Amino acid sequence: MDKTQGSDIEALLKAANQMMTAAVCASLITTNESSQPSSRAVRPFPPDDDFTRIVIATHPDSRKTMHVRSNSNVVLSYIDVPNRGYVTVIGQATLNDRLEDKKSFWDDSFSAFWPGGPESDEYLLMDIRPERIELRSFVLGIAVEPNRWSPVTLERATSGEWRQIS
Repeated sequence: MDKTQGSDIEALLKAANQMMTAAVCASLITTNESSQPSSRAVRPFPPDDDFTRIVIATHPDSRKTMHVRSNSNVVLSYIDVPNRGYVTVIGQATLNDRLEDKKSFWDDSFSAFWPGGPESDEYLLMDIRPERIELRSFVLGIAVEPNRWSPVTLERATSGEWRQIS
């Protein structure tokens, strides 16, 4: 049963976006060929407005790319120190080499890593489709009730709408 409706969900998604932006970087967790988790620091672009996509710039030969090719399940973990909280995004990753997207998600600072620019075959995007979001923030007052040891959890329904499950 849904715990929250409409504007409350929107407020939680807005808070998640605020916390993700404040965190700047995240840990991307993938699963390697031995079924072991593997984590690395990444700097994702902010999610789109309805949290259907989070984009990470990468290289076709990177470890994360190799892992996603064999297992698309990923976790992004953001620590938001100023708001004393965190956001965990669980979802599915796909690799995207569409030139129009690569141009849209290009920053001139990337030239140090991809001197060929967004047209380069070495510049690749990882699109993450969030399926579950967990968040908690003491400053924002999210999931801070006494004796509450779990975050607020949102899941994407098959309709695409977000619903709060805890």
